[in-house]
Amino acid sequence: YAIRARWALLSTNQVVELREVELKNKPIELIQISKKATVPVLKTSLNKVIDESLEIMIWSIKRSNMHQLFGDNNNEKSKEIFSLIETNDKVFKYHLDRFKYASRFNFKESETHRAAAMKILLSLNNRLKEFSNERKPLFLIDAKESLADWAIWPFVRQFRIADIKKFDQNHEIKYLRSWLNYFLTHEKYPIVMKKNEPWSKKNEPFIFGQ
Repeated sequence: YAIRARWALLSTNQVVELREVELKNKPIELIQISKKATVPVLKTSLNKVIDESLEIMIWSIKRSNMHQLFGDNNNEKSKEIFSLIETNDKVFKYHLDRFKYASRFNFKESETHRAAAMKILLSLNNRLKEFSNERKPLFLIDAKESLADWAIWPFVRQFRIADIKKFDQNHEIKYLRSWLNYFLTHEKYPIVMKKNEPWSKKNEPFIFGQ
């Protein structure tokens, strides 16, 4: 969730003070501004607190006036974008956790969850395949980069990490692999993924997005 929030902030040219926290040792400042006390959390210059990654992304896009990422003011496209994200966040993430972290759940059912997650990935791959056949860019909605791509790729990356070799050799999802690779090889990727020192009042502020 933090990765996609950072991706949106960076991609929409928002400059923020980044505070890296260890969830095992949460600073009191995090707990004070958000009852959830999870990351990501954004506190705006107007002291509004946004503690949902998707809402941070939406805030960033609106602030930068990049409304085309919501579907070019087309209600049907916009519904499609948010439908894909909802499937990712509520269904794919559920199966991903139970596949990737099988030891925390029911190890015997890990393959069942992997298969359920793969079914969703195959549906995304089929979308991309259609655009590829028409020689269009590989993005999930109407072959145009959108909020859906930004919101979903970090979770597909997590699925890949669970078994990199199997993912990279899976010809059934070759279009999805190409789509993911666009983000993994992007110049912004190492900036978004950089692991910073945990925040402390003693440290100088770390400005992200400059």
